[in-house]
Amino acid sequence: MKPKVLCVIGARGGSKRVPNKNLRLLAGRPLMAYTIQAAKASNAIDRIVLSTEDERIAQVGRDLGVEVPFLRPPELASDDAKLPPVTKHAMEFMDRAGFRADIVVQLQPVCPFVPPEKITESIEKVASGRASSAVSLRKVTSGHPYRMKVIVDPKDGIFRNFITDIDVDTFQSSYHLPEVYCSTGAIYTRRRDLLDNYNGKDFALGNRPVAVVLDEIEAMDIDYPLDFEIAEHLMARRLYLKKEFQPSSAT
Repeated sequence: MKPKVLCVIGARGGSKRVPNKNLRLLAGRPLMAYTIQAAKASNAIDRIVLSTEDERIAQVGRDLGVEVPFLRPPELASDDAKLPPVTKHAMEFMDRAGFRADIVVQLQPVCPFVPPEKITESIEKVASGRASSAVSLRKVTSGHPYRMKVIVDPKDGIFRNFITDIDVDTFQSSYHLPEVYCSTGAIYTRRRDLLDNYNGKDFALGNRPVAVVLDEIEAMDIDYPLDFEIAEHLMARRLYLKKEFQPSSAT
């Protein structure tokens, strides 16, 4: 039997570094429109819910064709609110509304270049039964952890290697550094039991999380004003090349 798949897009209204970030226009459309569009284009998602505490964001979400059946409680919309409880809240709300999901996809509207295929890939990996969760990662191409330092004496600027249990100084060439990845925050796809049993202490990934690898553009996270400028350039280029994100009317 095909699992029921719920997609939860979290769009908080309280961004401080970029005010009204989720509503700010990128290539003529609200930033969150791109994640919504990608979710709607995935052929593996049954229901898409926008979780927000902001009525303006909620209305734009409705205009963009996603469900906004509730406003997020204030305690889940604070600066330090964790993402798994936000997703769990939406899942349980939909349970009470008569839609009990088997797999829950958590997407972030600040990652506008994630293609639908990568969302679908994450769902297929969890639906196969071989993974407890699927998480978007990107390869670390700069700022490798073996190159990281800790300043131990701020007055004189004395530093040491951040990693101390490995002799990282033996890796003189970047070509010899081990290949490592970091999470992007764009996609977290989970079996529902991981959220049912969430302990409040981790990311609820279970005992067998697997990777969905994004490239540098797909993994881009809009977090600062400069990110918007870079994204405008990238979006214009992709539109010009007639790739995924085709122009449509602004909302």
